[in-house]
Amino acid sequence: MFSTLKHRIGRRLFQTNKGRARGNLTVITGLLVLPSAIAVVMAIEVVALNNERAIMQSAADAAALAGARDLMVSGSSQRNAKHFAERFAMTQVGPFTQRARVAFIATPEKEGVFTVDGFAVRPSFFGNLVPKGGFKIRVRSVAENMVRQPLCILGQNDQAGDNAIAGYGTSGLVAKGCVVHANGDLILRDRAKVSAGTVRTSGSTQGGTITPTPNVGALKITDPFLDRAISPPKACDSVPDGGTDVWTKNTLTLSPGMHRTQFVMRGTSKMKLLPGEHYFCRPSIFSENSRLEGQNAVMLLIEGELTVRAPASTSLKGRETGTWAGFVIVAGRANPSPVSFLSPNVDELLGTIYLPNSHLLVDSPGTVAEASQWSVIVANRLIVSNAAQLIINSDYDGSPVPVPTGVGSNVGGANDIPLRLRQ
Repeated sequence: MFSTLKHRIGRRLFQTNKGRARGNLTVITGLLVLPSAIAVVMAIEVVALNNERAIMQSAADAAALAGARDLMVSGSSQRNAKHFAERFAMTQVGPFTQRARVAFIATPEKEGVFTVDGFAVRPSFFGNLVPKGGFKIRVRSVAENMVRQPLCILGQNDQAGDNAIAGYGTSGLVAKGCVVHANGDLILRDRAKVSAGTVRTSGSTQGGTITPTPNVGALKITDPFLDRAISPPKACDSVPDGGTDVWTKNTLTLSPGMHRTQFVMRGTSKMKLLPGEHYFCRPSIFSENSRLEGQNAVMLLIEGELTVRAPASTSLKGRETGTWAGFVIVAGRANPSPVSFLSPNVDELLGTIYLPNSHLLVDSPGTVAEASQWSVIVANRLIVSNAAQLIINSDYDGSPVPVPTGVGSNVGGANDIPLRLRQ
């Protein structure tokens, strides 16, 4: 009996020790596995952090280039470019914003340089204790432009389904060495072409041939002359009505001031604008072999259109001094009537054509404005059709007509090709 009891006690002790051994083995195994598991988790986190840093850096690079690109054109606002770049960067990081706090700060610096700093914080181990405050990512990108180009054409219309710049037939728009920008769509039909130093659009492009490849989705450029008042010395209806004045020969010499007369120039007649500001309250139409010319003069179209039909000729040099220095043709803000050059004999349009709520139509076989030392067009819409070739020169140096602030070589503006990332 005693031996039986001894045997039972021994077996229980053996089983107890065996259980303890198993428990100790489990604990030891756990202690051995835990560091390995932590190492695996940390390795996964390191890979994830590297990927997330790459995402942040890529977003900062893209935003810096986009911001620098939009600062390169006269009329672009540093404030708008800053906000645009920051929003653009956020769109580049995508779903990462769902698991981390992300922010980008864009800083337009000295001319041609744009910096974007990116910051991100996401949860770390043990309630953000390791590392304390969570995993932190900091990135920086600095972009700069290498070549400067002026703004010479701005199509302002941004209405959906419409266009800001359009070309039809075998027409061509040639603006070598400067920037052509559309706040809306740039639409080309048939075999129309656009060739410029840089072509940009805030909308879309369709058809035709565009050289170089256009930059699509660019920031819109604010009207550089938005704050400029276009007001005549007196209201049009307070000026004596001159009716319709038809000329078929001889020269009509106009002194600066208010003109409430519909001028119809035909035959071999000529309208000569004396230096100064000319406010037109009626349409002016040129046809047959008539001619429109002026030097140190600006046409301010308060009401009515300006039409030059083939084979009539035009040679205009804009205002050299005064409030409207740098401008050659201006339409009133309440005037939707177009300016139409339907003749190839438009050899000179030296200065800025500003049509805030109307359009410029160039429609006639042959070159237009080729003899101009420089030209700038800021219009609601620009349309080139038929086989017309609109030539925009940008030789600003030594011109008797100064370049207005906000376009051309004044205030600057630069090409977005080439850009480079410095950091």
